[in-house]
Order: sequence, then C-alpha cells, then structure tokens
Amino acid sequence: MMAFPTHGFVLLAMPKCASTSIESALAPYASLVIDKPPSRKHLGCAGFTKRIEPGLAADGHPRSSYELVTMFREPVAWLESWWRYRARLDDGVDNSTHELTFEEFARLYVEGDPTAPTPRGRPGRFLTVDDVVQVDRVFAVERPDVWQEWFGDRLGADVSVERRNVSSERAAPELSDAMRASLEDYFAPEYAVHARLQETGEWSGARGTALAVPPRPRKAKHLPAQKS
Repeated sequence: MMAFPTHGFVLLAMPKCASTSIESALAPYASLVIDKPPSRKHLGCAGFTKRIEPGLAADGHPRSSYELVTMFREPVAWLESWWRYRARLDDGVDNSTHELTFEEFARLYVEGDPTAPTPRGRPGRFLTVDDVVQVDRVFAVERPDVWQEWFGDRLGADVSVERRNVSSERAAPELSDAMRASLEDYFAPEYAVHARLQETGEWSGARGTALAVPPRPRKAKHLPAQKS
C-alpha cells in the first residue's frame, strides 16, 4: 500500500497484480509506503478504512481529498498466478504447489479447503466493505498503457514499470471444461468488475457500487478420531 495524498491518490496493493513492480517505480514519490509484512502491504478496503484512513485524516487528508485506487486482474489468471508463484517454493514446504496441477489447485480453492496451499481471500472482497465497492478507480493490470499514464499525470513524472517478482516459467495450465465453468461461476462478482475494464482499461467512479461477494466456503478440517 502506498499513499500519495499530496498527489490526490492512495494505491492499494492487491496481491498478484504487479504490486512489487509498481511499488518499485512509485515508492520514491510516496508519502507512506507499507511494504511488509504481506498482511499490511496488501490491505484491502476494509483494512484501509480501519487502519490507515483515520491517520491520513488526522494529517489533514480527509477521505474526500484523494482517490483510492487499485489494480485488478482477470480472475482465473489471478488464481493461476498464485499457483505459479507458490510453485517456486520447494516441494514439501508449506504452501508449495510443486506437486499440484492447476486443476487440483483450482478445485481446492473453490472448495475452501483450509489445509490447501491456496489463497484465503478473493479479489471482490479486497474491493468491498459490506458488499459495497470502496475504491474510486480500478485499473486493469493488463493495460499498463492506461495506468502508467494516469500515475505519470498525477505525479508529474514519467512512470516506467519494469516487471519484477515474476514466477518462473511453467507449462501452460490446463483446466477441464467443468472446472473452468466452476471457476467462472465462483468468480461471478469478479467478472462483473472485469467486464467494466474491457473498453477503457479502467473503471472510474467505482465507489458506492453494490457488489455482492459471497464469503469463501470453509471446508471443515479433518480432525483425528479421539481415543475413548
């Protein structure tokens, strides 16, 4: 998360949306940079509203004085990025996907298996509080021509973002038709956001839009049988 209140915006770092690359390019212009731990770096709207917004207001930057912006990725590609990222971890390490196909990873994610090396959140939850979008502007991460120009205009500088923290190459994942359909159904709220980005690469005026995002399913952990 980076705050640029004198430039009129705060950038929330959605995971797996080029946050490391963007941080490297924009951090020199920021008044506030939170880059660790990951739970703080990747604060969503709920965390920002509770933890950061009051401090900015106390420093003379009320919520009405800046835009809250974030990046957004095609939902299945977002999940695939998690799978690829965790494939870099050694086999046997917690959260490694070294031995999982993307099909298996996707199934475990949709099922909400708490023991699986899948992300716990989802993009739609990142954007909302009580099923209402709280960011003012959403950028399609796939359209750097749009967001690099916007950041540059706001900062009064040329902004060039180099790709960093890129997962190692891995064969293109395959999904069965049934699993792809299951993911598209699961990510219906996220695809509603993604659709708004297709024409221009951004969604301005997003704040206040209703977006019902179901909670992640929570599959019960298997507990060992108790001895009698």
